[in-house]
Amino acid sequence: MRYFTAAMLMALALPVLADGQATLVDGEGAADSAVQARWAGDQLRVDFPRHAAKGYLLMRDGKGYVITNISGQTVVLGIRDVQSIAGQLGGQGATGLASYQARSVNSLTASGEHETVAGVEGDVYVLDWVNQDGEARQDRLVLTEDPRARELMTVFDRYQQTLTGNRDPVAALIKERGLGILRFSDRFQVSSLSSVTPPAAAFALPDQNTGLQNLLKSVIQ
Repeated sequence: MRYFTAAMLMALALPVLADGQATLVDGEGAADSAVQARWAGDQLRVDFPRHAAKGYLLMRDGKGYVITNISGQTVVLGIRDVQSIAGQLGGQGATGLASYQARSVNSLTASGEHETVAGVEGDVYVLDWVNQDGEARQDRLVLTEDPRARELMTVFDRYQQTLTGNRDPVAALIKERGLGILRFSDRFQVSSLSSVTPPAAAFALPDQNTGLQNLLKSVIQ
């Protein structure tokens, strides 16, 4: 799961999105690794079906939230609050993903190979980049001009900016080329992609237990 999350951590500006839905899995295509992304306009919801009972991520009105269930009570927390709590409890937080985040890109070169992912034909590129730990990395990406994949690339941008506030040079370069992403090495690949509009209810903030929410927030104050 952390490989997918890290691969999604890419950022630019936040343009208004068309509507769509996508399911992504790890590089081996394991069904239990699935992550579902649904977006409409400037709203985005990310679900983790294998861990559905633990909640989901929601972005709306320019803010990011984690909606979770604690002892049968619904709690809504800001993403930054959750990161702070995780850090104080010894978790990785956003900084723990440094080896999967890009500091710079040396090159993005078409290999001349082609690959079909989720029914979409794409071109294979070789990416040479340096992560936030200063380590040189090389990965093979499948990229395409398909507008649905380009929308998904923009979703990645928004996810990254919400979580870290940092822009990612890999995303910047892919978007400059007018491309979208279908596969990132063995970290993740798209298994389904559509332009179907999700139901509006998917982006509603649920009723919550404010007492428990305030208790958790007090941990970081």
